[in-house]
Amino acid sequence: MAVKKTAPKKTARKSNPSSAIPTNLRTLFPELRKSAYSLKDADRQKALLNDLRGAYQHKGLVVYVGAGVSRSMGLPSWPELTRTLTVRMMTRRVQTAISSLEGLSDEQRWRFLETVSQELDSQEIEEKPILMVARSIKDQMAGELPRAIAALLYRRAALRYRRRLIAYRDKRSLSEPIPPTSSLVDALVALARAERDARGVQAIINYNYDDLLEENLRYQNVRCTTVLSGSQRVPDGSLPSYHVHGLISIRDFVDYQNSSRIKGPSRVKAISAKGNFVFSEDEYHSEYSDPYKWSNMTQISHLGRYIGLFVGLSMQDPNLRRLIDVTHKQYPENYNFAILPRPISLMSSKDSKQTVLRNMFEEVESNSFSKIGVQVLWVDSFDEIAKLIRSVIGETSP
Repeated sequence: MAVKKTAPKKTARKSNPSSAIPTNLRTLFPELRKSAYSLKDADRQKALLNDLRGAYQHKGLVVYVGAGVSRSMGLPSWPELTRTLTVRMMTRRVQTAISSLEGLSDEQRWRFLETVSQELDSQEIEEKPILMVARSIKDQMAGELPRAIAALLYRRAALRYRRRLIAYRDKRSLSEPIPPTSSLVDALVALARAERDARGVQAIINYNYDDLLEENLRYQNVRCTTVLSGSQRVPDGSLPSYHVHGLISIRDFVDYQNSSRIKGPSRVKAISAKGNFVFSEDEYHSEYSDPYKWSNMTQISHLGRYIGLFVGLSMQDPNLRRLIDVTHKQYPENYNFAILPRPISLMSSKDSKQTVLRNMFEEVESNSFSKIGVQVLWVDSFDEIAKLIRSVIGETSP
């Protein structure tokens, strides 16, 4: 008798719950994809810009100026400045060693020094915290440091201005020379110019060593007073610019160069930094440890009284963030704005997982800033900062 074959029973396939979970970031965070995030960002930026205009009109602004403003005029950034000073510091050590060698002519010494200096400049200097490097530079260069900083700050961008300023001082030229500027500096000058129906800019807190912003303000007929200490009085109707980290004035440097040319370097008084000069690690420690220091009190006073606009600052300085945080806790109704360039432009980036991650970090960073009372206006390029500032006063870029 034949045995009837039966088909084997089909076992039901077990479903894998994890297969239903989206693993693509663009699927997981649709609100962070390029098109959706761009629309949300545009609405947010528009609302913040309206708030900033309202603060400028009715409450008064204090503009906090960082190295990005000076860099827009061609001055070196803080890392560039410290690297160049490091090379110079090492070159001086080499020069001292060369001077001890016997039997070399002046020409041979000069060529040897030039060769070693070029080798030092081409080396990849080990990355260390900038304030630690600055402390080594200060220890080695001592009293020569302000002159070295001035020479690096004003070497390139201000060369023509320096020469014309000397001619003007010597009365070989009748017209006041035009200081170095940029579209960003011109926008800040326009913002600082007093308007009849607006509270406008009440003060400038300047973290830079140069005073080219003040030179531009005065050249464009904005009354401005550079303030370097708590005992200094500001005349009525003059815009105070507080250099809370000290000042190495371009006019002092021009006078030094002119006197050196006439009298010789050995007979000229050395350049000194004015005010509260903060350069190295120990000086930053002093800023942290003394809450009643003039520079800290100046910043706290203005953070507590006015709306702040931070321009050209990375907002990573721990002391600045501490002062903002402390003041916001005491005066939660006050808030500030910071204009920050994106590391990667939102407009040029593709709709990819990298874009989603970038937008995620930007959103997290914006929320973190908001906790200490800072609203971030993100821009896709450095050039956009000037346009944004001009839009606060209803102007367009020239």
